[in-house]
Amino acid sequence: MKREELDSVLQVVENPIRRRIIKRLSQEPCYALQLSKELGLGQPLVAKHLGVMEEVGLVTSMMESSPSGPRRKRYSLARSLSITMDLAPNLFIERGVAFESPQQTGRTSQRTAQLRRRVSDAAEEEGDKRRLSRLSEVLDDVDGRINEIEGERMELLRIRNDVMREATQVAKRLEGFDKRRVFFHILDEHDREIESISESLNLRELAVKAILEELERDYFG
Repeated sequence: MKREELDSVLQVVENPIRRRIIKRLSQEPCYALQLSKELGLGQPLVAKHLGVMEEVGLVTSMMESSPSGPRRKRYSLARSLSITMDLAPNLFIERGVAFESPQQTGRTSQRTAQLRRRVSDAAEEEGDKRRLSRLSEVLDDVDGRINEIEGERMELLRIRNDVMREATQVAKRLEGFDKRRVFFHILDEHDREIESISESLNLRELAVKAILEELERDYFG
């Protein structure tokens, strides 16, 4: 996800009312009046928030006829996103990833492929009770797997923070604010391209080139 798109999404989800609406829409599509009653909020306020979310593409709407009144809009979520932000004294990572289709998620492990097959098998079960039982088992295993991955991820973040703390001791010996900025960009972004560093840090390319040559000679090799 590009930075501009991530910024737009973060501006939307920072509002707690919008997050409550998103949670409800993640369960099923809803009408604005229905949301206002369930969440204990005024319908004009709910409609305003829905409009903001629809404008940035998080929500979509469809006009439907009503058996007892005029046509009305039914709202549903339009995106499948994962947003993470990690921060510590020597760490800052923000990331937004869309996972609308399996092809966008990258490589699939054997364990994940088995879980996906179990979903397909459960969907083919006859009878809602047995189908739901099988689906619930898969859901338990998926959530357990996510917790395992998150536990390992937290440990990796702690290690990364330790690495950057040690690297900061090296950075303290560098003379010049811009040189330290380029130094941290190389470590954080794994990027040594003059053009992208110049754009990211708002520095002239000639200045970046000179700093990069010095850092590669003395530190990065």
